[in-house]
Amino acid sequence: MPDHWRLCWRPFSLWRWRRDGEQGRDQGLQVELEDPRGRQAAGEISPLPERGRSGADPLHGGHLEALRRQLEPLDATEGRRRLDHWLRHMACGHPCTAFALGSALWRLEQQRHRHNGPPRPDGTGGNPAAEPAWSTVGILPAGPPALTALERGLARGWRCWKWKIGALPWRQEQPLLAALLSRLASVEGELRLDANGRLKAAELAPWLEAAADPRIRWLEQPLAPTDPLLERLLSDPPIPGVQLALDESLTQLDQVEQLLRAPLNNRPLLVIKPSQLGDPRRLAGLLRAWPGRCVVSTGFEGPLGRAMVHDLARLAAVGGSPAPGLGATA
Repeated sequence: MPDHWRLCWRPFSLWRWRRDGEQGRDQGLQVELEDPRGRQAAGEISPLPERGRSGADPLHGGHLEALRRQLEPLDATEGRRRLDHWLRHMACGHPCTAFALGSALWRLEQQRHRHNGPPRPDGTGGNPAAEPAWSTVGILPAGPPALTALERGLARGWRCWKWKIGALPWRQEQPLLAALLSRLASVEGELRLDANGRLKAAELAPWLEAAADPRIRWLEQPLAPTDPLLERLLSDPPIPGVQLALDESLTQLDQVEQLLRAPLNNRPLLVIKPSQLGDPRRLAGLLRAWPGRCVVSTGFEGPLGRAMVHDLARLAAVGGSPAPGLGATA
């Protein structure tokens, strides 16, 4: 049995769906943590390239090497304090690493309490491979290929969809929207519109009008996070029948908490990609404190990250969150 903390990491490959519906290959790091009592757990660093910032979560592991040197001489208690200190003060600069280390600490905590009582009532800590308690969300590619993908998914029994908009001018996309909604009406399906911040000011009004359709669950990130019109939109009185959501505006858990606390007129849903935001233990606390405000979404993680995301999705579902964005491409 080791008498010190052990921290190591190794690369692994990720396959992710792109906006055009094709798969691409990315790199991640598997982070393995062992405490002085011999308990082992692991987490995953899987940054999304489009969310990358200069110097954040480097995949060469240099920032982990510095942390390893600090941990090795410490006992169980002091090592845990060092890890928690790192997570508090470094998570903003390295959110994906914070997710990996926080995931490992979450699993170590589960090991300590595994035999000390019944399963937790919040939905976490279950079998990561178990069937989730929500339906599949189909991800539709941008443009006309969405219609073909919709038919393939409907044949599999899927009824909830996310469609990427803003790839074409709105006058070309809205006839496609009408066709998608017409097909979904026959199966009582619903659609989530995701603009990824690509809409321009002149396109906002027609998409807000379209989003009032009761078959559209929400309009996600209509404007870029830096667009001043977005702040005005959130401060204006709610538009009847339109639910707004934010995604790219969220780059760290501090922002998530600020938005949850903010007295905005338009209270947006927050589409959370846990693997990109930091310590999942802190996120779990936010999900408990503000139930129903966050939708847990995938960053197309590997197995370790996916298990952690599913734990958080179960927790959000207990609080009344809409079905999470843990989708698949037809």
